[in-house]
Amino acid sequence: MSVRNRILSLLAVVLLGAGVVAGTNGPAAAASPASDHVMTVLGAGPFRMGISLERLAAAGLISWSTDPDGTGAQLAGSGGTWGGELVLTFHHGALIVIETDTGSVRTAAGARVGMSFGDVEAIYHGYGELITNDQGRTAYVVPIGPMVMLFGDHPIRAGVGSIQAGPSRIVLDAFLNGA
Repeated sequence: MSVRNRILSLLAVVLLGAGVVAGTNGPAAAASPASDHVMTVLGAGPFRMGISLERLAAAGLISWSTDPDGTGAQLAGSGGTWGGELVLTFHHGALIVIETDTGSVRTAAGARVGMSFGDVEAIYHGYGELITNDQGRTAYVVPIGPMVMLFGDHPIRAGVGSIQAGPSRIVLDAFLNGA
């Protein structure tokens, strides 16, 4: 074994040991980002905005779906490793809105269901705005271009009860008009 290979082997052992001391478990730690469920305005994992319901269903990523309504909208539930975590809204078969009401999904900035609105505002550094609709429901809205992340209130406790991502004209209109 060359001196270079010995040094690299020693470095690998030291780094692996440092990972164990730091609370990571080497290969298991490398696998954790794949199981980390992150939601952005562009989608969540394989559920990317604009992807077809047909394609997701063929991949085994849909656990249930409704028939399209008169406007072409339909709902579906996530399946696979995302089972039970997302409600997906499709329009004429294309994904347009993602919603979660579970604490197992986080935003890229680290916000999740169960946090207070103050915590969410601190994470987004006041970039968003706290709004209230005519029914008295509260949400913290973070605009990102033509899209939004809407952190809706919980019906029986204080704080965030759901997170939605999608086009602001759809997500905000639904929240403000109680749809």
